[in-house]
Amino acid sequence: MVNGFEWIRGGAPADLLYPRGRGLAPRVENFMPSHRYSEFIERKGYQVICCEDCRYWHVHPMPTEKKLEDYYQKYYSQLGDNRTMTDKQHDPDGFYRLQYEDRLRLAEALIPKDLTKRVLDIGAGYGDFLRFMREKGWQTQGIEPSLQALSLMADQRKLNVQQGHVDAISRKNFAPASLITLNNVLEHVAHPQQILTTIRRESLLLPDGVLLIIVPNDFNPLQDILRRSAHKDFPDQHYYWVGPPTHLNYWSIPTLKDFVRRCGFQPVHCTADFPMEIFALMGENYLLDPQKGRPAHLKRVQFEKNLHRAGLDSFKDKLFASFADLGIGRDTLLYCVEGRKP
Repeated sequence: MVNGFEWIRGGAPADLLYPRGRGLAPRVENFMPSHRYSEFIERKGYQVICCEDCRYWHVHPMPTEKKLEDYYQKYYSQLGDNRTMTDKQHDPDGFYRLQYEDRLRLAEALIPKDLTKRVLDIGAGYGDFLRFMREKGWQTQGIEPSLQALSLMADQRKLNVQQGHVDAISRKNFAPASLITLNNVLEHVAHPQQILTTIRRESLLLPDGVLLIIVPNDFNPLQDILRRSAHKDFPDQHYYWVGPPTHLNYWSIPTLKDFVRRCGFQPVHCTADFPMEIFALMGENYLLDPQKGRPAHLKRVQFEKNLHRAGLDSFKDKLFASFADLGIGRDTLLYCVEGRKP
């Protein structure tokens, strides 16, 4: 038992899959300044620990803010024109719009209809999600640290996106929102609990509003199956998803639910996106052969678009929620409401 959890382990060190244990009431906990651990993974000079105090995997010690700034400045300067940037700006497959339709449909089912339609996107990227939400009649606001991303956002002022680190949301005078989104943000920041604490402290979420957190679903069952089967003879691929300093924090679905509860939020709906590891398990191993990555992605896109064309969005919602119930799916999408403040 570790802090009230029974860990399900395999036979090798650093083998956390997911915890099972008591539900935690929505309340804010002080995250421990100490970080006790017995399991860890070393990558690129960093140590990623299974923290018994924080109850999820994270880099320890964390790099300094200056080191992270230097890393991302170099990262973005070398990025140039890349497929992710191009796809998000132009969406040639219509896939991002389909994802945003799914996310909005689920959010609007949870948000009271009399709440102001205002969204705050923390880590707005190229503005593609806010642009979609504005088309849907929502008031938009956001914050984005990357000057490069903002330079490509011709409608930055119209979308009301401010430049700044995501930790600076308390100093940006945002109006309270009925929907706050953190799309692939928390895995990148050194102190993710501070962002959620700030949302509560500054009352950035309207009463009965929804917080949507999207993070990679790591240390999940399919990844463990890959380690013990297709990747058994490739030790350098056993924990392929661990990649500091780009990703500093790693949650499975249950550890993410535990984390948000400890930060004062209550999960109300959990779903996932397509479990891409299935392709690798079927022999289309894009992890060992990157050239197979794009074809695998396009098959996944075609699958989801066909469900939509057939009018089966509700079936898809149930299917992907079932993935989450099993602990699988490449990303976790967790819809939360704020717990009662003490």
